[in-house]
Amino acid sequence: MLWISVRRVVRSGLVNAWRNAFVSIASIFVMTTTMLLVGSLLILSALIDQFIAYVEDKVDVNVYFVTDAPERDILDFQRELEALPEVRYVTYTNRDSALQEFRARYSGDQNIVGALDELETNPFGASLAIKAKNAENFESIYRFIQSKEESAAGAPLIEKVNYERNRAVIEQLGGVVRTVESVGFAITIIYLLASLAITFNTIRLAIYTAREEIAVMRLVGANNMYIRSPFMVEGTLYGAISGTIALILFLPISYFLRGASQAFFGADIFAYYLVHLPLFFAVLVIGGAVLGGLSAFLAVRKYLSV
Repeated sequence: MLWISVRRVVRSGLVNAWRNAFVSIASIFVMTTTMLLVGSLLILSALIDQFIAYVEDKVDVNVYFVTDAPERDILDFQRELEALPEVRYVTYTNRDSALQEFRARYSGDQNIVGALDELETNPFGASLAIKAKNAENFESIYRFIQSKEESAAGAPLIEKVNYERNRAVIEQLGGVVRTVESVGFAITIIYLLASLAITFNTIRLAIYTAREEIAVMRLVGANNMYIRSPFMVEGTLYGAISGTIALILFLPISYFLRGASQAFFGADIFAYYLVHLPLFFAVLVIGGAVLGGLSAFLAVRKYLSV
């Protein structure tokens, strides 16, 4: 009996969608636009995260060690830094590498290279380049560095730290990151509210054409859930079809925009879309179906005496 009722409800919803073909096509068109809006929100969120990571990766804190600092103490210090929850990663440059990098940078300046050759020893000390998980973590990392200025034997270990010189840049970076995150959050809320409003009003317009049919069903004693069910099937169908269309459309759209996204954000949105295709399917197709069914459930309420 239950299966017969379910089959009847599904059939009724499909018949309604087919019978009102023009309204169905218009509803699917509008909901496809909504699903494109939701998909764009996912891509925009990924681009914002990529932009923040790109900007934060440009700033680090460098710790320069005295030339006679024991390498074992430096490596121990590196492991302690890497264990901090605020640290993303630490890059170690030994004395020989620092000398090679300096020679490569000034290979065209014979005066500097000549002066360096006259020295009998390597004047450069080892260094650590520290990347924080976000710009606000640099302050606590710097405090930790200050507590480790001497080696285990009590000898000076750290020659200098460039945090104070970079403080203004780091603070500005923190402000940029907070602004971008706030704007991204505001855009997300606006997109979601717009998507909900568009979907609800689209489904309500489709149901408006059947208001007399709903009134007749109420007169003959049909219960509210029985009246709602075909329209929920119809709304679910609209949402699933719209989500599928949007899912297909994002393939050429993301491919066309991949060059611009790489140039401005350093991210390949076409590759991102392909890798996260299951996520887009869940959000666009399944989410669209749920959103359409829920909107229909709420929209029919206006025509029920409950």
